[in-house]
Parts: sequence; structure tokens; C-alpha cells
Amino acid sequence: MSLARKPQRCGWVAVWLAMVLSIGGMTAGSARAEEGTGTPPVVVRTSSRPDQTAIIGQHVRVFVDVLFLDGMAHPPRVTLPAMDAAQVFRFETQATSLSEGIRGRTYVGQRFEFALYARRGGTLTIPAANVVLLDRDGHETGVVSGTALTLSVTVPPGVDPSQAVTASTRLSAHESWAPEPDTAFKAGDALVRTITREVADVPGSALPDIRFSAPDGVRVYGEPARIDDRIERGDLTGERTDRTTYVFETAGRFDLPAVSQTWWDLESDRLRTVTFPAVRVTVAAPPPLVMPPGGSPDAGPGRIWMLAVVFGGIILLTVLAVLARDRLAQAWKAWRLRRQQSERSMFNTLLRACRGNDPRAIYTTFTRWRDRLAGRCRLEDHPEGAALMLAAKDLEHVLFAGGGSPQIWSMEQSRSLAKALRTLRPDVLQRLTSANTRNLPPLNPARLSSIRPRLLTARFKSLVKEAACGP
Repeated sequence: MSLARKPQRCGWVAVWLAMVLSIGGMTAGSARAEEGTGTPPVVVRTSSRPDQTAIIGQHVRVFVDVLFLDGMAHPPRVTLPAMDAAQVFRFETQATSLSEGIRGRTYVGQRFEFALYARRGGTLTIPAANVVLLDRDGHETGVVSGTALTLSVTVPPGVDPSQAVTASTRLSAHESWAPEPDTAFKAGDALVRTITREVADVPGSALPDIRFSAPDGVRVYGEPARIDDRIERGDLTGERTDRTTYVFETAGRFDLPAVSQTWWDLESDRLRTVTFPAVRVTVAAPPPLVMPPGGSPDAGPGRIWMLAVVFGGIILLTVLAVLARDRLAQAWKAWRLRRQQSERSMFNTLLRACRGNDPRAIYTTFTRWRDRLAGRCRLEDHPEGAALMLAAKDLEHVLFAGGGSPQIWSMEQSRSLAKALRTLRPDVLQRLTSANTRNLPPLNPARLSSIRPRLLTARFKSLVKEAACGP
């Protein structure tokens, strides 16, 4: 009986030991898994201020913190996806450096800030930020995402959410006219109206447009708004300038309508409106034209003569151009041919060929330019011609040596050849000019005569005797 129970007890002991070992392995595995997930290499955290509720049009600061375990190789690229119900801006400010400890490990990184302005009421979901990781050389190594946020956006009473709403602690505006509206205008004159708005914590591009209108008889010409935002010690100030021009087409009195800007004051929690009143402008009729005695102002004899001279000159030039069109065409072709065959044109063509790495094109243009100078100067005799001829030999080796191919000629060789050509050309042209000057014919060239010297002497003596005797 006892011998029968011993194997049974040994079986229970084995089962108990197996359970203990399995539980221990699970505990160790879970600990290792917790250790691996508890210290990730990159941590992305997203927060906002205010964090739960905001007024429509209010500046919501969205922070994206990117932390790296044991050091940051390169600042990442962080973007926030666009939203239909909000405007998102990323101002070019320096990111804030971060350093903190997470579960006993050191993390360093940067904080990136975005400016968000809600344009609709209700629940706003801010999507997760996209973070592109970079190595030390700025190359992409991976992409991670942050977490999405939810914000409740309220619309205060009296605010029209279908329009662009401005919510701030301060908004100021001023208006200017050029010239003043009480100036004596006449039909055809213009009046410029300028309105400048400045708002705290809101960019100028987020301010609503000002719609300028005018009564009949006045045309309105608007200009693109000028935005001038500035950030001082982290505080944003937006500025927007709207300008329009009124042109008075007819005489009369015109009331230029008022314009206004409505905004929500975050400090007093009330709706405010800045209004620029309407302006009345008086426009006089243009002065009448002075009529010359006996006819229309456009029918004076001086004007008739001027028109006759102008039209006569136009007709004469047209006839001459028709008659001489063949000669003009030939002259134009000859001028173009001379220009194409000139030394300057061939040299410019050679330089253009040196911008590439085609040895055949370079060699062809080089030989044409060299042949253009042939007979007047030897490039080999120039002190700097050795480098040039060496480059030409390299070209010939690439083109005519067995097994050569255009790929052997490099861009660096093309640039070296172009540099040598630019250095050589002024001296060559100067030598050609001096050679041509030395080869000019003498001022009094000796002319060969077929008359013998004795005959010339006899003829000269007879002329002298006739002059002495006289009639």
C-alpha cells in the first residue's frame, strides 16, 4: 500500500514543480515585456492650452513634445494635419528643448507649438501629429505619431459662426484717407481708403476680410491685404492692412458706406464692434473744353497739319519698306551670317558646349574656333597655350584613341577647358590686334611705273623749259 502511494506522491510533486516553473517564467516574461515597453526609444506627447473648452476663434496652443531616449541625433520634422473646422499655423520660432526622466531613464528632445483657431462650434478632434525621425545627416529614419485630442468649442451669444470670428484680449483699428474726403473732387479723381487692424494672439491672416462697397457712379478697386505679424518674447501680434481705391465716374454726392469689425473680448466676455462711419464725398463736373473760334477743338489747323505729317510719314515708311524688302532681307541674312561666323559667336558656342560633358561637341566647336584664328596667330606659341593644347589632346585621345567613349570626359575637364579658354582669349585677341597694326601698309606706298626713269627725266626737263620761256 505504501509502495503504491509513493509513485502517486512523486507524480503530484512533479506537477507542482511544473506549475511553479511556468508561473515563474510567465512572471519573468511579463517583467521583460514591461521593461521593453516601459522605455520606448521615442516618446510623443500632445497637449493643448486650454485643454478642454475654448471659444470659437480663440487661440488654442497645441504642444507636441518629442523625447528621445539617451539623446537626440537630429531635431525631427513635426506637422499637424489640416482640419476642416479649424485653422492651424506653425510660426517660425525656435523649439523649446526638453530633458526629463521617465522610469529611471533620461529622455531629451524638443517641444513644438502650433496655433489653432476653431471655426465651428461643437466637438473638435485634433488629429495626431506626424513626427518624421531624422539621423545626424538629416535623412529620414522612421515616422511616429502622437495622440489625438478632443476639444469642446462654444459659440457665445450674438456671434455668427458662419463668418470668421476673432476672439482676443485686445483689438485696435484705425482708418486713413488720401486725400481727405472733404477735398474738392471732380469726375475722374480717385480716393484711397486704408484700414489697419492690430490684434493680440491672432495672426493677421486669420482676421476676416473687409468688404468695401460703393454707390452707382463710383468704382471700387481693392488691393491684396498686407499681413505684418510679429512675435516678441513669445507673444504674437497680428496686423492686417486693407486698402481700396474709389474712382468717381460722374459728378454728384456719394455716400461711401461704413465698415465694421466684430470680435469677442475674452477678458470681459462680451461682443465688441469697431465701426468706421460712412463718408460723404462731393464730386464736381469736369471743366468744359475751350472751343476755338469757328470750329471744334479737334479741328484746328495745327492739329490737321500734325496729323497729315504723321500719316504721311507712316505711308512713306511703308512704301520704302515694301520696295526695299528684298534688300533688307539680304542684308539681314548677311548680317546673321557674319555674326554666326564671327570669332565671338564661335567662342560663345564653344563655351556653351563646355557646359556639358560631350567631348565630340566640345572638340567640334573648339576646332571651328581654332580654325577661325588660323593664319593670324599660333595658339601653340602662346605662353598659356600649353594647357589649352593639352586639353585638346585629351579630347583627341577620348575621341580617336581606340576604345574611347564620351563617358570618359568629365564635367571637371569641361570646366578646366572653359577656364583655360577664358584666360587665353583676351591675350590672343590683343596679339592679333597688334599684328594687324604692324602689317598696315605705309602712308606713302611706292607705286611701280611702266615708264623708264630716263623718259621721266626728259619729260620733267621739257616741262621746266616750257614754264621758263612762257608764252
